[in-house]
Amino acid sequence: MTKSKSIALVLGVAVAFSAAAQTYKIGYIPTSVGQPNTNAWEVGMKRVFDKLSTVKLQTLDPQLKAEMQVSMMNDLVNQKYNAIVLQPVDAAALSAAVKQAEAKGIIVITLNTATIQPHTASVQMADIDAGYLVGTEMGKQIGGKGNVAIIQSPPGAILGVNREKGFRMAMAKLYPGIKIVGAQSAEGWKKEIAITIMNSFLQANKQLDGVFAVNDNMAEGAAIAAESAGRLSQIKVWGANGQKSTLALIEQGKLAGTAYNNCFDQGETVAEMLMERLDGKMGPAMEPKTNIIQIKAFAAMADTVKYITPENRW
Repeated sequence: MTKSKSIALVLGVAVAFSAAAQTYKIGYIPTSVGQPNTNAWEVGMKRVFDKLSTVKLQTLDPQLKAEMQVSMMNDLVNQKYNAIVLQPVDAAALSAAVKQAEAKGIIVITLNTATIQPHTASVQMADIDAGYLVGTEMGKQIGGKGNVAIIQSPPGAILGVNREKGFRMAMAKLYPGIKIVGAQSAEGWKKEIAITIMNSFLQANKQLDGVFAVNDNMAEGAAIAAESAGRLSQIKVWGANGQKSTLALIEQGKLAGTAYNNCFDQGETVAEMLMERLDGKMGPAMEPKTNIIQIKAFAAMADTVKYITPENRW
């Protein structure tokens, strides 16, 4: 073997080893860290990534601020991350940042809310169907007639808008005897603000038979307010997401139900999709429409919550 061939062979081996040892940098930007669903998504992703030596996952906390998410997206682009997992605070506000990231070859997958800008994929609860499911079951529980109210999501949160849309569709189609007497949004999806909103609903309505809070934190706040007013037994309070604290309240009879979604599975689905694209050197999808993967919700109620096993409670 000549000296030049020997050098070429060594260089070839070094290049192959370098390629095999490549580490993928993946950024995770939820709306905020510390929430049951955002934590569960991270756990689900780590169940896949922790089996690999080729992934570095970085979690950032934008504290429910769209402008911070935009800044973080820009930072990850500048640091040449390979992929970003994003739960947008505002679908419109994050669109430009998503477009920039994918134009630079960075794969973007969103959780629960897709941006207006098309991107590789979005893994989400089937939100309209979830809202319809809540409306259907609540309507049964209150006998198809009465007054109900909605604690809405913050402006710009499409998943909450869709859950409310599904709920209203169910009421309009199935229960003409049920009247929606109020709807008000809670800033930041917060339990404390939901308590205040629920108190105003209770003061304005001597008869209130049901409340749909479009996430579990707000449902728990509504239940606290109703219980303090001595009216919890009269009102069927529902949430959406299915966090374990809410499931426990259903078992205790303090909540009527929630639209449950397995967030561990959701996170694993995102991680598996990313690894398929990264290992396959496929990059962003760059399709005219976002690939939407919807996960069907389960109606967790007093008689069905037992079917959600401990390992699936997040």
